[in-house]
Amino acid sequence: MESLEQFLAAVSASRKVWLLQAMEGMFAMLEDGDGNSYIPVWESRDKAEMAAQGDWKGYAVSEMEFWELAGWLRELAEDEIDLAVSPEKEGPITAIASANFRKWVMPFIKEEDKRKLKASESDDDDDAVDDKDGWAAPWDETNL
Repeated sequence: MESLEQFLAAVSASRKVWLLQAMEGMFAMLEDGDGNSYIPVWESRDKAEMAAQGDWKGYAVSEMEFWELAGWLRELAEDEIDLAVSPEKEGPITAIASANFRKWVMPFIKEEDKRKLKASESDDDDDAVDDKDGWAAPWDETNL
């Protein structure tokens, strides 16, 4: 649990996480024995670089700011993919549910970045989410 506390303290200060990226839009993933999928995230570039070996050798370290991460976490939650916090090469992982981490991240996003997030989420698809209660916006025939 100490690693989770350290992770949360570090990312709340920087307002970003680091991932390993194979190619544009393709990130390193982990799967547990039960078939659950995870995207590994690190609190520093150095830790992510140290993890880029073995199966992840050649992956590039990619920085993601909270406003962009928040939008992506919504998609991950829909796909039932969670986060693995600073995983070591071997051993157990500390997981955070994507939906829960999104709720935790939101207060750390600057107001100008919240506008970027809102714009990117409304541009993503026709299934825009109403931020008030998490339900899809009601159908409005006047939008035809």
